[in-house]
Amino acid sequence: MQLPPPSIFSFQSEEIFHPESKFYQAESIGITQAEIFTPAVLRNFQGRQAFIKSERCKGSDVIEFINSWKSAEVFWNLEYLKIETTDYQFSRDQILNAIGTKYIDGTKTPPTHTLPQIYIEYPDAEPFTEPITSYAYVVRESDNWVASVEILGKKFSFGVWNKTENEFLGMMD
Repeated sequence: MQLPPPSIFSFQSEEIFHPESKFYQAESIGITQAEIFTPAVLRNFQGRQAFIKSERCKGSDVIEFINSWKSAEVFWNLEYLKIETTDYQFSRDQILNAIGTKYIDGTKTPPTHTLPQIYIEYPDAEPFTEPITSYAYVVRESDNWVASVEILGKKFSFGVWNKTENEFLGMMD
């Protein structure tokens, strides 16, 4: 039996990996690409945390990713995903409308999702993922787990709570 790959790959390339590549089995990945091959990354990643930087990422790829997570097809281990673009502005309304977003009551303060980072690139880097505080969330059909969804201009963040929808909403009572 082979052990899983190291906790992080920091990667700059235009190559697309084979779907069975050990790259996708890493616990945490960091990818920087000019033209992102998001569908390959978002379809094949099996780890817990992914950080992606690119010039652009299609909203349809983000929608496909979220709908795959919601239907429990893939991403059982995923805890955190951040996609940052330099040239592309995410269409917040288009994405949120297409994924069946639910919203926290506007009179309540949403909880903040943050986790210890699996891999810390620099000694003075933040030890935690960037916080996600969002009224928007989605629910996975198979186990009723919740993920916070935040779209701010050129940044998409997705944080999975290890809580059911009722437990999640109870955090704000």
